[in-house]
Amino acid sequence: MMMRLAVLSVLPLAAVISASPAPTSNTGDSLSSFTLPNINTNYKSRAAAIDVKRKGWLYGGYPIGGAFYPTGDLANETISKQQAQWFPVVVEHAKLIAEESIAALAGIIATGNFSTLDDYTKTYVNQWNMSLPRGPMLGMLTNYTDDRLFSMMRLSATPYKIQRVQRHDKLLFPVVNAPSITGGLSLRDLQTRGRLFSTDFSHLKVPKSDLPPSGKYGAGCQAYFYVDQSGDFLPLAVKPIVKGREKSALVYTPEDEPADWLLAKMLLNQNDGYHSTWAHVGQSHSVAEITFLAAIRSLSNDHPVMGILNRNLSGESADFERNYYRSEFKKRGLIDSSFGPKLKSFPFYEDTSVVTEAVRDFMETFINSYYPNDRAVTHDIELQAWQRETAAARVYDFPRINTRQAIADVLTHQVYLSVIVSNVMSTNGIHLNSMSLPFAPAGFLQPIPSKKGLTEKDLMSFMPTPEGAVWQVSTYVVGHRPMWRDTNETISHLFDDETFLAKTNPKTRAAATKFKDTMMNFSVEVRARTFDEEGLNRGMPFLWDALDPNYAPYWGVI
Repeated sequence: MMMRLAVLSVLPLAAVISASPAPTSNTGDSLSSFTLPNINTNYKSRAAAIDVKRKGWLYGGYPIGGAFYPTGDLANETISKQQAQWFPVVVEHAKLIAEESIAALAGIIATGNFSTLDDYTKTYVNQWNMSLPRGPMLGMLTNYTDDRLFSMMRLSATPYKIQRVQRHDKLLFPVVNAPSITGGLSLRDLQTRGRLFSTDFSHLKVPKSDLPPSGKYGAGCQAYFYVDQSGDFLPLAVKPIVKGREKSALVYTPEDEPADWLLAKMLLNQNDGYHSTWAHVGQSHSVAEITFLAAIRSLSNDHPVMGILNRNLSGESADFERNYYRSEFKKRGLIDSSFGPKLKSFPFYEDTSVVTEAVRDFMETFINSYYPNDRAVTHDIELQAWQRETAAARVYDFPRINTRQAIADVLTHQVYLSVIVSNVMSTNGIHLNSMSLPFAPAGFLQPIPSKKGLTEKDLMSFMPTPEGAVWQVSTYVVGHRPMWRDTNETISHLFDDETFLAKTNPKTRAAATKFKDTMMNFSVEVRARTFDEEGLNRGMPFLWDALDPNYAPYWGVI
Protein backbone atom coordinates (compact mmCIF):
# COMPACT_ATOMS: atom_id res chain seq x y z
CA MET A 1 0.00 0.00 0.00
CA MET A 2 1.21 3.51 -0.69
CA MET A 3 0.98 6.54 1.52
CA ARG A 4 0.64 9.67 -0.58
CA LEU A 5 0.71 13.06 1.04
CA ALA A 6 1.77 16.61 0.38
CA VAL A 7 3.33 19.43 2.28
CA LEU A 8 2.31 22.62 0.52
CA SER A 9 1.20 23.04 -3.05
CA VAL A 10 2.70 26.47 -3.58
CA LEU A 11 6.21 25.80 -2.32
CA PRO A 12 8.99 25.88 -4.90
CA LEU A 13 9.56 22.49 -6.48
CA ALA A 14 12.84 21.88 -4.69
CA ALA A 15 11.21 22.51 -1.34
CA VAL A 16 8.34 20.19 -2.18
CA ILE A 17 10.77 17.44 -3.11
CA SER A 18 12.69 17.77 0.13
CA ALA A 19 9.42 17.71 2.04
CA SER A 20 7.89 14.75 0.24
CA PRO A 21 6.00 12.18 2.31
CA ALA A 22 6.76 8.63 2.97
CA PRO A 23 4.64 5.50 2.79
CA THR A 24 4.79 2.55 5.09
CA SER A 25 7.36 -0.13 4.64
CA ASN A 26 6.20 -3.59 3.61
CA THR A 27 7.99 -5.06 6.60
CA GLY A 28 5.58 -7.51 8.16
CA ASP A 29 3.14 -7.37 5.26
CA SER A 30 1.63 -10.53 3.91
CA LEU A 31 -0.79 -11.44 1.18
CA SER A 32 -3.13 -13.02 3.71
CA SER A 33 -6.23 -11.40 5.16
CA PHE A 34 -6.08 -8.59 7.68
CA THR A 35 -6.14 -9.90 11.23
CA LEU A 36 -6.38 -8.54 14.75
CA PRO A 37 -3.46 -9.17 17.11
CA ASN A 38 -5.59 -11.00 19.66
CA ILE A 39 -6.49 -13.77 17.23
CA ASN A 40 -3.22 -13.94 15.36
CA THR A 41 -1.58 -17.32 15.88
CA ASN A 42 1.97 -16.00 15.55
CA TYR A 43 2.01 -12.77 17.48
CA LYS A 44 5.69 -13.07 18.39
CA SER A 45 6.58 -12.65 14.72
CA ARG A 46 4.03 -9.87 14.37
CA ALA A 47 5.45 -7.97 17.34
CA ALA A 48 8.96 -8.37 15.97
CA ALA A 49 7.89 -6.84 12.66
CA ILE A 50 6.39 -3.87 14.53
CA ASP A 51 9.65 -3.46 16.43
CA VAL A 52 11.54 -3.31 13.13
CA LYS A 53 9.22 -0.55 11.97
CA ARG A 54 9.65 1.39 15.21
CA LYS A 55 13.41 1.36 14.75
CA GLY A 56 13.17 2.35 11.09
CA TRP A 57 10.44 4.99 11.40
CA LEU A 58 11.51 7.75 13.78
CA TYR A 59 10.25 11.23 14.61
CA GLY A 60 12.16 13.92 12.73
CA GLY A 61 11.67 17.61 12.09
CA TYR A 62 8.93 18.72 9.70
CA PRO A 63 10.50 20.34 6.59
CA ILE A 64 8.65 23.63 7.12
CA GLY A 65 8.15 23.37 10.86
CA GLY A 66 5.18 22.04 12.80
CA ALA A 67 4.50 18.40 13.51
CA PHE A 68 7.07 15.62 13.51
CA TYR A 69 8.08 14.12 10.17
CA PRO A 70 9.34 10.57 9.47
CA THR A 71 13.03 9.82 9.45
CA GLY A 72 15.08 6.66 9.92
CA ASP A 73 16.37 3.92 7.62
CA LEU A 74 13.00 2.46 6.59
CA ALA A 75 11.34 5.87 6.31
CA ASN A 76 14.13 7.30 4.17
CA GLU A 77 14.21 4.25 1.93
CA THR A 78 10.48 4.45 1.36
CA ILE A 79 10.61 8.19 0.75
CA SER A 80 13.20 7.63 -1.97
CA LYS A 81 11.11 4.95 -3.64
CA GLN A 82 8.01 7.11 -3.55
CA GLN A 83 9.86 10.13 -4.92
CA ALA A 84 10.97 8.03 -7.86
CA GLN A 85 7.30 7.35 -8.61
CA TRP A 86 5.79 10.82 -8.23
CA PHE A 87 8.76 12.99 -9.19
CA PRO A 88 8.25 12.54 -12.95
CA VAL A 89 4.61 13.63 -12.58
CA VAL A 90 5.64 16.76 -10.67
CA VAL A 91 8.37 17.59 -13.18
CA GLU A 92 6.03 17.15 -16.14
CA HIS A 93 3.41 19.31 -14.46
CA ALA A 94 6.02 21.98 -13.71
CA LYS A 95 7.14 21.97 -17.36
CA LEU A 96 3.55 22.44 -18.51
CA ILE A 97 3.06 25.34 -16.13
CA ALA A 98 6.29 26.99 -17.29
CA GLU A 99 5.32 26.65 -20.93
CA GLU A 100 1.78 27.85 -20.35
CA SER A 101 3.01 30.78 -18.26
CA ILE A 102 4.98 32.08 -21.23
CA ALA A 103 1.99 31.67 -23.53
CA ALA A 104 -0.38 33.31 -21.04
CA LEU A 105 1.84 36.37 -20.62
CA ALA A 106 2.23 36.73 -24.38
CA GLY A 107 -1.53 36.45 -24.81
CA ILE A 108 -2.24 39.18 -22.24
CA ILE A 109 0.29 41.54 -23.81
CA ALA A 110 -0.95 40.83 -27.34
CA THR A 111 -4.48 41.83 -26.38
CA GLY A 112 -3.50 45.12 -24.78
CA ASN A 113 -2.59 44.28 -21.17
CA PHE A 114 -5.04 45.20 -18.38
CA SER A 115 -7.03 48.42 -18.66
CA THR A 116 -10.06 47.41 -16.58
CA LEU A 117 -10.76 44.83 -13.92
CA ASP A 118 -12.70 42.73 -16.41
CA ASP A 119 -9.53 42.51 -18.51
CA TYR A 120 -8.13 40.05 -15.98
CA THR A 121 -10.20 37.37 -17.67
CA LYS A 122 -7.41 37.46 -20.29
CA THR A 123 -5.29 35.68 -17.70
CA TYR A 124 -7.44 32.57 -18.11
CA VAL A 125 -9.42 32.57 -21.37
CA ASN A 126 -7.85 30.13 -23.85
CA GLN A 127 -4.88 29.75 -21.50
CA TRP A 128 -3.60 27.04 -19.13
CA ASN A 129 -5.29 24.38 -21.26
CA MET A 130 -3.36 21.56 -19.59
CA SER A 131 -2.64 22.76 -16.06
CA LEU A 132 -5.93 24.62 -15.44
CA PRO A 133 -8.17 23.57 -18.32
CA ARG A 134 -11.49 24.77 -16.92
CA GLY A 135 -10.19 28.01 -15.45
CA PRO A 136 -11.78 29.42 -12.27
CA MET A 137 -15.17 28.11 -11.21
CA LEU A 138 -18.04 29.30 -13.38
CA GLY A 139 -19.16 32.75 -12.23
CA MET A 140 -15.89 33.80 -10.57
CA LEU A 141 -14.74 35.84 -13.58
CA THR A 142 -18.09 37.45 -14.34
CA ASN A 143 -19.89 37.92 -11.03
CA TYR A 144 -17.08 39.09 -8.74
CA THR A 145 -18.80 42.41 -7.98
CA ASP A 146 -21.91 40.64 -6.67
CA ASP A 147 -21.88 40.83 -2.86
CA ARG A 148 -23.39 37.35 -2.66
CA LEU A 149 -20.33 35.88 -4.33
CA PHE A 150 -18.16 37.50 -1.65
CA SER A 151 -20.30 36.39 1.25
CA MET A 152 -21.06 32.87 0.01
CA MET A 153 -17.37 32.17 -0.58
CA ARG A 154 -17.20 32.10 3.24
CA LEU A 155 -19.71 29.24 3.30
CA SER A 156 -18.11 27.25 0.48
CA ALA A 157 -14.58 28.02 -0.66
CA THR A 158 -13.20 29.46 2.60
CA PRO A 159 -15.32 28.27 5.55
CA TYR A 160 -12.60 27.94 8.18
CA LYS A 161 -12.63 31.36 9.87
CA ILE A 162 -16.28 32.41 9.77
CA GLN A 163 -18.34 32.08 12.96
CA ARG A 164 -21.63 33.21 14.44
CA VAL A 165 -21.22 36.01 16.97
CA GLN A 166 -22.60 34.76 20.29
CA ARG A 167 -24.87 36.87 22.53
CA HIS A 168 -22.17 37.93 24.95
CA ASP A 169 -19.19 38.12 22.58
CA LYS A 170 -17.33 41.40 22.42
CA LEU A 171 -17.91 43.04 19.05
CA LEU A 172 -14.85 43.52 16.87
CA PHE A 173 -15.65 47.05 15.74
CA PRO A 174 -18.67 49.37 15.38
CA VAL A 175 -20.66 49.82 12.17
CA VAL A 176 -22.65 53.01 12.57
CA ASN A 177 -24.62 52.64 9.35
CA ALA A 178 -25.63 49.02 9.96
CA PRO A 179 -29.39 49.85 10.21
CA SER A 180 -29.52 51.42 6.75
CA ILE A 181 -27.82 48.33 5.29
CA THR A 182 -29.80 45.67 7.16
CA GLY A 183 -33.26 47.18 7.02
CA GLY A 184 -33.28 48.74 10.47
CA LEU A 185 -31.17 46.37 12.60
CA SER A 186 -28.14 47.68 14.46
CA LEU A 187 -25.02 45.61 15.02
CA ARG A 188 -26.25 44.79 18.53
CA ASP A 189 -29.70 43.87 17.21
CA LEU A 190 -28.13 41.43 14.76
CA GLN A 191 -25.99 39.96 17.53
CA THR A 192 -28.84 39.40 19.99
CA ARG A 193 -30.93 37.78 17.27
CA GLY A 194 -28.15 35.41 16.23
CA ARG A 195 -27.92 36.96 12.77
CA LEU A 196 -24.39 38.36 13.01
CA PHE A 197 -21.27 36.51 11.83
CA SER A 198 -17.63 37.55 11.94
CA THR A 199 -14.18 36.63 10.72
CA ASP A 200 -10.95 37.99 12.17
CA PHE A 201 -7.58 38.13 10.42
CA SER A 202 -6.27 41.10 12.40
CA HIS A 203 -3.15 39.10 13.29
CA LEU A 204 -2.07 39.39 9.66
CA LYS A 205 -1.37 43.10 10.15
CA VAL A 206 1.92 42.09 11.76
CA PRO A 207 4.63 41.36 9.17
CA LYS A 208 6.86 38.36 9.65
CA SER A 209 10.23 39.71 10.76
CA ASP A 210 12.08 36.76 9.24
CA LEU A 211 10.65 37.37 5.75
CA PRO A 212 12.21 39.84 3.30
CA PRO A 213 10.01 42.70 2.08
CA SER A 214 8.06 41.69 -1.01
CA GLY A 215 7.03 45.06 -2.42
CA LYS A 216 3.40 43.99 -2.07
CA TYR A 217 0.84 45.47 0.28
CA GLY A 218 -2.06 44.10 2.27
CA ALA A 219 -3.80 44.35 5.63
CA GLY A 220 -5.18 42.10 8.32
CA CYS A 221 -8.95 42.39 8.11
CA GLN A 222 -11.88 41.97 10.43
CA ALA A 223 -15.30 41.57 8.86
CA TYR A 224 -18.99 41.11 9.60
CA PHE A 225 -21.62 39.19 7.68
CA TYR A 226 -25.30 38.83 8.52
CA VAL A 227 -28.43 36.87 7.71
CA ASP A 228 -31.11 39.22 6.38
CA GLN A 229 -34.87 38.83 6.82
CA SER A 230 -35.13 36.68 3.68
CA GLY A 231 -32.46 34.32 5.00
CA ASP A 232 -29.73 35.44 2.60
CA PHE A 233 -26.16 35.48 3.94
CA LEU A 234 -24.71 38.90 3.07
CA PRO A 235 -21.66 41.06 3.82
CA LEU A 236 -22.01 43.95 6.26
CA ALA A 237 -18.59 45.50 6.78
CA VAL A 238 -14.84 45.00 6.35
CA LYS A 239 -12.20 46.74 8.46
CA PRO A 240 -8.65 46.50 7.03
CA ILE A 241 -6.02 47.02 9.75
CA VAL A 242 -2.51 48.19 8.86
CA LYS A 243 0.21 47.98 11.50
CA GLY A 244 0.74 51.40 13.05
CA ARG A 245 -2.62 52.68 11.81
CA GLU A 246 -4.93 50.66 14.01
CA LYS A 247 -6.74 53.67 15.51
CA SER A 248 -7.41 55.23 12.11
CA ALA A 249 -8.52 52.04 10.40
CA LEU A 250 -11.37 52.63 7.96
CA VAL A 251 -14.60 50.62 8.01
CA TYR A 252 -15.95 49.75 4.56
CA THR A 253 -19.55 48.77 3.85
CA PRO A 254 -21.75 48.12 0.80
CA GLU A 255 -22.83 51.76 1.01
CA ASP A 256 -19.36 52.98 0.04
CA GLU A 257 -18.38 53.80 -3.53
CA PRO A 258 -18.01 50.59 -5.60
CA ALA A 259 -14.21 50.82 -5.94
CA ASP A 260 -13.71 51.39 -2.20
CA TRP A 261 -15.98 48.49 -1.27
CA LEU A 262 -14.36 46.20 -3.84
CA LEU A 263 -10.90 47.04 -2.46
CA ALA A 264 -12.05 46.02 1.02
CA LYS A 265 -13.51 42.74 -0.23
CA MET A 266 -10.29 41.99 -2.12
CA LEU A 267 -8.28 42.58 1.05
CA LEU A 268 -10.34 40.02 2.96
CA ASN A 269 -9.95 37.60 0.06
CA GLN A 270 -6.19 38.03 0.34
CA ASN A 271 -6.42 37.10 4.02
CA ASP A 272 -8.47 33.98 3.31
CA GLY A 273 -6.14 33.01 0.47
CA TYR A 274 -3.09 33.39 2.69
CA HIS A 275 -4.80 31.43 5.44
CA SER A 276 -5.73 28.58 3.10
CA THR A 277 -2.21 28.47 1.66
CA TRP A 278 -0.48 27.99 4.98
CA ALA A 279 -3.10 26.78 7.45
CA HIS A 280 -3.98 23.78 5.32
CA VAL A 281 -0.63 22.32 6.38
CA GLY A 282 -1.57 22.48 10.05
CA GLN A 283 -5.26 21.78 9.54
CA SER A 284 -4.91 18.78 7.23
CA HIS A 285 -1.47 17.42 6.42
CA SER A 286 0.25 17.80 9.78
CA VAL A 287 -2.64 16.38 11.77
CA ALA A 288 -3.27 13.41 9.52
CA GLU A 289 0.38 12.64 8.83
CA ILE A 290 1.59 12.63 12.43
CA THR A 291 -1.34 10.42 13.44
CA PHE A 292 -0.37 8.07 10.64
CA LEU A 293 3.29 8.03 11.66
CA ALA A 294 2.22 7.06 15.17
CA ALA A 295 0.19 4.21 13.63
CA ILE A 296 3.16 2.99 11.58
CA ARG A 297 5.10 2.64 14.82
CA SER A 298 2.27 0.80 16.61
CA LEU A 299 0.23 -1.33 14.23
CA SER A 300 1.17 -4.40 12.27
CA ASN A 301 0.80 -4.01 8.52
CA ASP A 302 -1.59 -6.96 8.79
CA HIS A 303 -3.91 -4.92 11.04
CA PRO A 304 -7.13 -3.83 9.26
CA VAL A 305 -6.79 -0.26 10.54
CA MET A 306 -3.29 -0.05 9.08
CA GLY A 307 -4.76 -1.14 5.76
CA ILE A 308 -7.19 1.78 5.78
CA LEU A 309 -4.52 4.30 6.76
CA ASN A 310 -2.18 3.04 4.05
CA ARG A 311 -4.91 3.45 1.46
CA ASN A 312 -5.83 7.02 2.37
CA LEU A 313 -2.68 8.63 3.67
CA SER A 314 0.42 8.94 2.08
CA GLY A 315 3.16 19.39 15.07
CA GLU A 316 1.76 22.58 14.39
CA SER A 317 -1.04 20.08 14.61
CA ALA A 318 -4.60 21.22 15.13
CA ASP A 319 -6.82 19.52 17.68
CA PHE A 320 -8.01 16.12 16.52
CA GLU A 321 -11.36 15.16 18.07
CA ARG A 322 -12.55 18.74 18.68
CA ASN A 323 -12.15 19.38 14.96
CA TYR A 324 -14.42 16.58 13.76
CA TYR A 325 -16.30 18.46 11.09
CA ARG A 326 -19.70 18.45 12.78
CA SER A 327 -18.20 19.49 16.12
CA GLU A 328 -16.11 22.22 14.55
CA PHE A 329 -18.98 23.85 12.66
CA LYS A 330 -21.32 23.52 15.62
CA LYS A 331 -18.73 25.18 17.84
CA ARG A 332 -18.63 28.12 15.43
CA GLY A 333 -22.41 28.39 15.33
CA LEU A 334 -22.72 27.44 11.68
CA ILE A 335 -24.85 24.35 12.28
CA ASP A 336 -27.19 23.34 15.14
CA SER A 337 -26.90 26.82 16.64
CA SER A 338 -28.67 27.34 19.96
CA PHE A 339 -29.96 30.71 18.72
CA GLY A 340 -30.44 32.62 15.51
CA PRO A 341 -31.70 31.34 12.16
CA LYS A 342 -30.37 28.27 10.44
CA LEU A 343 -28.19 29.05 7.45
CA LYS A 344 -30.38 28.75 4.38
CA SER A 345 -27.45 27.47 2.35
CA PHE A 346 -24.10 26.13 3.56
CA PRO A 347 -22.56 24.56 0.43
CA PHE A 348 -19.32 23.42 2.04
CA TYR A 349 -21.14 21.55 4.79
CA GLU A 350 -23.73 20.14 2.41
CA ASP A 351 -21.16 18.62 0.06
CA THR A 352 -18.82 17.61 2.86
CA SER A 353 -21.65 15.76 4.59
CA VAL A 354 -22.39 13.64 1.53
CA VAL A 355 -18.77 12.52 1.19
CA THR A 356 -17.90 12.24 4.88
CA GLU A 357 -21.03 10.38 5.92
CA ALA A 358 -20.52 7.92 3.06
CA VAL A 359 -17.00 7.40 4.39
CA ARG A 360 -18.40 6.94 7.89
CA ASP A 361 -20.88 4.31 6.67
CA PHE A 362 -18.00 2.38 5.12
CA MET A 363 -15.81 2.71 8.22
CA GLU A 364 -18.55 1.52 10.55
CA THR A 365 -19.17 -1.56 8.42
CA PHE A 366 -15.45 -2.19 8.13
CA ILE A 367 -14.75 -1.88 11.85
CA ASN A 368 -17.84 -3.83 12.91
CA SER A 369 -16.82 -6.65 10.59
CA TYR A 370 -13.59 -7.12 12.55
CA TYR A 371 -14.68 -6.25 16.09
CA PRO A 372 -17.78 -8.07 17.42
CA ASN A 373 -18.19 -5.57 20.27
CA ASP A 374 -16.53 -2.66 22.07
CA ARG A 375 -14.71 -5.00 24.43
CA ALA A 376 -12.77 -6.37 21.48
CA VAL A 377 -11.58 -2.84 20.69
CA THR A 378 -10.25 -2.25 24.21
CA HIS A 379 -8.51 -5.64 24.11
CA ASP A 380 -6.71 -4.88 20.84
CA ILE A 381 -3.19 -4.29 22.14
CA GLU A 382 -2.01 -2.69 18.89
CA LEU A 383 -4.85 -0.17 18.83
CA GLN A 384 -4.17 0.73 22.44
CA ALA A 385 -0.47 1.07 21.65
CA TRP A 386 -1.41 3.49 18.86
CA GLN A 387 -3.46 5.47 21.37
CA ARG A 388 -0.41 5.77 23.64
CA GLU A 389 1.92 6.53 20.74
CA THR A 390 -0.14 9.55 19.69
CA ALA A 391 0.91 11.22 22.94
CA ALA A 392 4.59 10.71 22.10
CA ALA A 393 3.87 11.99 18.59
CA ARG A 394 2.24 15.14 20.05
CA VAL A 395 -1.11 14.56 18.42
CA TYR A 396 -3.37 16.98 20.26
CA ASP A 397 -6.77 15.87 21.54
CA PHE A 398 -6.65 12.33 20.16
CA PRO A 399 -9.70 10.44 21.49
CA ARG A 400 -9.73 7.32 23.61
CA ILE A 401 -10.14 4.27 21.40
CA ASN A 402 -12.51 2.28 23.56
CA THR A 403 -15.48 1.66 21.25
CA ARG A 404 -16.09 0.56 17.69
CA GLN A 405 -17.66 3.94 16.98
CA ALA A 406 -14.59 5.74 18.31
CA ILE A 407 -12.22 4.03 15.88
CA ALA A 408 -14.67 4.50 12.98
CA ASP A 409 -14.80 8.21 13.84
CA VAL A 410 -11.00 8.46 13.95
CA LEU A 411 -10.64 6.86 10.52
CA THR A 412 -13.43 9.02 9.11
CA HIS A 413 -11.70 12.14 10.39
CA GLN A 414 -8.41 11.06 8.83
CA VAL A 415 -10.16 10.90 5.47
CA TYR A 416 -11.89 14.23 6.09
CA LEU A 417 -8.53 15.89 6.74
CA SER A 418 -6.66 14.51 3.75
CA VAL A 419 -9.54 14.49 1.25
CA ILE A 420 -11.95 17.30 2.15
CA VAL A 421 -9.77 19.90 3.89
CA SER A 422 -6.76 19.43 1.64
CA ASN A 423 -8.83 19.60 -1.55
CA VAL A 424 -10.83 22.68 -0.60
CA MET A 425 -7.88 24.63 0.80
CA SER A 426 -5.46 23.61 -1.93
CA THR A 427 -5.89 21.08 -4.72
CA ASN A 428 -9.37 21.71 -6.14
CA GLY A 429 -10.13 24.94 -4.39
CA ILE A 430 -7.77 27.83 -3.86
CA HIS A 431 -6.78 28.64 -7.46
CA LEU A 432 -10.29 27.99 -8.79
CA ASN A 433 -12.02 30.45 -6.46
CA SER A 434 -10.37 32.01 -3.43
CA MET A 435 -7.19 33.02 -5.29
CA SER A 436 -8.64 33.76 -8.73
CA LEU A 437 -8.26 37.13 -10.43
CA PRO A 438 -9.38 39.85 -10.41
CA PHE A 439 -11.29 39.29 -7.18
CA ALA A 440 -8.42 37.88 -5.14
CA PRO A 441 -5.03 39.39 -5.98
CA ALA A 442 -2.29 37.88 -3.82
CA GLY A 443 -1.00 41.36 -3.00
CA PHE A 444 -1.48 45.00 -3.97
CA LEU A 445 1.09 47.20 -5.68
CA GLN A 446 0.08 50.28 -3.66
CA PRO A 447 -0.09 50.91 0.09
CA ILE A 448 -3.53 50.52 1.67
CA PRO A 449 -5.34 53.88 1.48
CA SER A 450 -5.81 56.02 4.58
CA LYS A 451 -8.99 57.57 3.16
CA LYS A 452 -11.83 56.57 0.91
CA GLY A 453 -12.64 57.88 -2.55
CA LEU A 454 -11.12 55.43 -5.03
CA THR A 455 -12.31 55.15 -8.61
CA GLU A 456 -11.94 52.00 -10.69
CA LYS A 457 -9.02 53.68 -12.44
CA ASP A 458 -7.39 54.26 -9.05
CA LEU A 459 -8.03 50.65 -8.10
CA MET A 460 -6.28 49.43 -11.22
CA SER A 461 -3.02 50.91 -9.91
CA PHE A 462 -3.26 48.47 -6.99
CA MET A 463 -3.75 45.42 -9.20
CA PRO A 464 -1.11 42.94 -10.45
CA THR A 465 0.77 43.55 -13.69
CA PRO A 466 0.48 40.91 -16.44
CA GLU A 467 3.67 39.34 -15.07
CA GLY A 468 2.20 39.37 -11.56
CA ALA A 469 -1.07 37.84 -12.73
CA VAL A 470 0.75 35.01 -14.50
CA TRP A 471 2.95 34.49 -11.46
CA GLN A 472 -0.13 34.17 -9.24
CA VAL A 473 -1.80 31.58 -11.44
CA SER A 474 1.37 29.57 -12.03
CA THR A 475 2.20 29.57 -8.32
CA TYR A 476 -1.17 28.38 -7.09
CA VAL A 477 -1.84 25.92 -9.90
CA VAL A 478 1.17 23.84 -8.85
CA GLY A 479 -1.07 21.74 -6.60
CA HIS A 480 -3.85 21.21 -9.15
CA ARG A 481 -4.18 17.78 -10.79
CA PRO A 482 -6.60 18.04 -13.73
CA MET A 483 -5.05 14.95 -15.29
CA TRP A 484 -6.70 12.84 -12.60
CA ARG A 485 -10.26 13.90 -13.40
CA ASP A 486 -12.39 10.79 -14.03
CA THR A 487 -9.53 8.45 -13.12
CA ASN A 488 -9.12 5.97 -10.26
CA GLU A 489 -7.15 8.60 -8.30
CA THR A 490 -10.37 10.35 -7.25
CA ILE A 491 -12.59 10.15 -4.17
CA SER A 492 -14.96 7.69 -5.82
CA HIS A 493 -12.12 5.16 -5.85
CA LEU A 494 -11.00 5.68 -2.26
CA PHE A 495 -11.69 2.05 -1.31
CA ASP A 496 -11.60 0.66 -4.84
CA ASP A 497 -8.27 -1.17 -4.63
CA GLU A 498 -7.93 -4.88 -5.41
CA THR A 499 -4.92 -5.42 -3.15
CA PHE A 500 -6.60 -3.77 -0.17
CA LEU A 501 -9.99 -5.42 -0.70
CA ALA A 502 -8.46 -8.86 -1.22
CA LYS A 503 -7.24 -8.74 2.39
CA THR A 504 -10.66 -7.76 3.77
CA ASN A 505 -13.97 -9.65 4.02
CA PRO A 506 -17.29 -9.81 2.11
CA LYS A 507 -18.98 -7.14 4.25
CA THR A 508 -16.15 -4.70 3.64
CA ARG A 509 -16.13 -5.40 -0.09
CA ALA A 510 -19.89 -4.81 -0.26
CA ALA A 511 -19.46 -1.54 1.68
CA ALA A 512 -16.73 -0.45 -0.75
CA THR A 513 -19.06 -1.04 -3.68
CA LYS A 514 -21.83 0.94 -1.96
CA PHE A 515 -19.43 3.83 -1.30
CA LYS A 516 -18.29 3.93 -4.91
CA ASP A 517 -21.88 3.91 -6.17
CA THR A 518 -22.79 6.74 -3.79
CA MET A 519 -19.87 8.84 -4.96
CA MET A 520 -20.58 8.18 -8.63
CA ASN A 521 -24.17 9.33 -8.15
CA PHE A 522 -23.05 12.41 -6.21
CA SER A 523 -20.62 13.31 -9.02
CA VAL A 524 -23.52 13.25 -11.47
CA GLU A 525 -25.47 15.55 -9.14
CA VAL A 526 -22.56 17.99 -8.79
CA ARG A 527 -21.98 18.17 -12.53
CA ALA A 528 -25.67 18.79 -13.19
CA ARG A 529 -25.73 21.96 -11.08
CA THR A 530 -26.82 25.12 -12.90
CA PHE A 531 -27.84 28.67 -12.12
CA ASP A 532 -31.50 29.36 -11.34
CA GLU A 533 -33.60 32.20 -12.77
CA GLU A 534 -31.87 34.62 -10.37
CA GLY A 535 -28.43 33.54 -11.57
CA LEU A 536 -27.71 31.64 -8.36
CA ASN A 537 -26.82 28.11 -7.34
CA ARG A 538 -27.54 27.38 -3.68
CA GLY A 539 -27.55 31.13 -3.08
CA MET A 540 -24.20 31.65 -4.85
CA PRO A 541 -23.52 33.42 -8.15
CA PHE A 542 -20.86 30.81 -8.92
CA LEU A 543 -20.79 27.02 -9.21
CA TRP A 544 -18.80 25.48 -6.38
CA ASP A 545 -17.71 21.93 -7.26
CA ALA A 546 -14.46 21.43 -5.35
CA LEU A 547 -15.71 18.11 -3.94
CA ASP A 548 -16.81 16.46 -7.17
CA PRO A 549 -15.90 12.84 -6.26
CA ASN A 550 -14.72 12.12 -9.80
CA TYR A 551 -12.41 15.13 -9.86
CA ALA A 552 -11.04 15.61 -6.33
CA PRO A 553 -8.19 13.20 -5.44
CA TYR A 554 -8.79 10.72 -2.64
CA TRP A 555 -5.53 11.59 -0.92
CA GLY A 556 -3.65 14.70 0.15
CA VAL A 557 -1.76 15.88 -2.90
CA ILE A 558 1.43 17.75 -3.73
